[in-house]
Amino acid sequence: WFNRIFSYFMKLPWRNLKYATNVADLKAWAKDFVPKPFFEYIDSGSWTESSYKSNESEFEKILLNQRVLADLSNRSVKTTMIGQEVTMPVALAPCGFGGMQSSNGEIKAARAAEKFGVPFSLSTMSICSIEDVAQNTTKPFWFQLYVMKDRQFVHDLIHRAKAAKCSALILTVDLQILGQRHRDIKNGLSAPPEPTLQTAYNILTRPFWCADMLRSKRWSFGNIVGHAKNVSNMSSLSAWTAEQFDPALSWKDVEWIKKEWGGKLVIKGIMDPEDARRAAGAGADAVVVSNHGGR
Repeated sequence: WFNRIFSYFMKLPWRNLKYATNVADLKAWAKDFVPKPFFEYIDSGSWTESSYKSNESEFEKILLNQRVLADLSNRSVKTTMIGQEVTMPVALAPCGFGGMQSSNGEIKAARAAEKFGVPFSLSTMSICSIEDVAQNTTKPFWFQLYVMKDRQFVHDLIHRAKAAKCSALILTVDLQILGQRHRDIKNGLSAPPEPTLQTAYNILTRPFWCADMLRSKRWSFGNIVGHAKNVSNMSSLSAWTAEQFDPALSWKDVEWIKKEWGGKLVIKGIMDPEDARRAAGAGADAVVVSNHGGR
């Protein structure tokens, strides 16, 4: 304990993020700042994690061919994404548990994206709610939808996103059946954290995270608790999420969602050319090539 806490204080908070030069630096900082269950929720995959590892290794094989002697004085990476002007062709992907990585994490990420000029996507499984993010930003953001068995909840979620003036709906189709995430099981992942000795150890060895989280608006899934039927506490939330992901999701549901939403629709989780063609035929404005991060 002493060695771990001493090492922690030697690294933080003196490690200043303004000196981070790449994603690896940010990852190293997050590992020291965030309790293990929440860090490994992000930095892990399902089952053997082979797909998760391949996502990085295969992407590293892609190389860009250099061309020379072109006038680069007015170079720019500005473009448009589903009709929205952006400073570069990048969007912040939807991420569950964002508000457990840092206090009000989704709000911070949305503000950062807004400042930089790229889209931010809020997850159904976010800690901060749709309304929380809308109240703390000045530009529309995208909302990611998981389709649950409770279609009334899905209907209400879509219309909450419309009321918040979200500019696009991202329909996730690559998580109809949850993959077993071994590290989450071993770490006892939950939001809020369950009161166990393991949780106490993980949290007490991250004192700066604890101090930061005291400023958090919420400690559980803001889009679900108080909105889904009979979900009002941690126990009912766990039971609800375990049974609600709908394995019967099909192209017929896309038609219904498109009609209810009435705006820009992105289908996330496409891995096959034929599915991409069907998505276009179903009215999707864009697709995201994804295997859910190997999760």
